[in-house]
Amino acid sequence: MHDAIIAIALTLLAIIGSTIFHLEALRVVTRFARSSWHPRIHVPGVLTLVICAHLIEIAGYALICWIADVPLNIGWFSGEQPGLLGMAYFAAETYSSLGLVDIMPHGALRLIVAIGSINGLLLLAWSGAFLFAFSERVQAGRIPMMRCRITGV
Repeated sequence: MHDAIIAIALTLLAIIGSTIFHLEALRVVTRFARSSWHPRIHVPGVLTLVICAHLIEIAGYALICWIADVPLNIGWFSGEQPGLLGMAYFAAETYSSLGLVDIMPHGALRLIVAIGSINGLLLLAWSGAFLFAFSERVQAGRIPMMRCRITGV
């Protein structure tokens, strides 16, 4: 029972932290999206910033899994024993709900991973909605970059 309480606390920390971070990251991306860059820099720049936000969130989940596994010892991994890169890979695969099973969590770590997968799906959907809205504004010419005239295209 003690391990489950620790897992729940770590899970809540991960959810709250990643959600606040994602909100702030999208605010930064929105400011960038309102700037007057050339479209060939602007659109890939917005996408790159959104992906970077997700990579940081995945790193946060990798850290939470490492903390649960190594110092707190409330779970363990079977299969390929993840090092630092393996833990990042595992966090990315669960965050995106890819669901490969070459690394399997056990113990209370399963709770963190399961909820992390749900959180990752929601954050990815949030980014998808953000990028869809950005794309609509680009197509409608409602962002500064579309006001400039591009010649030779």
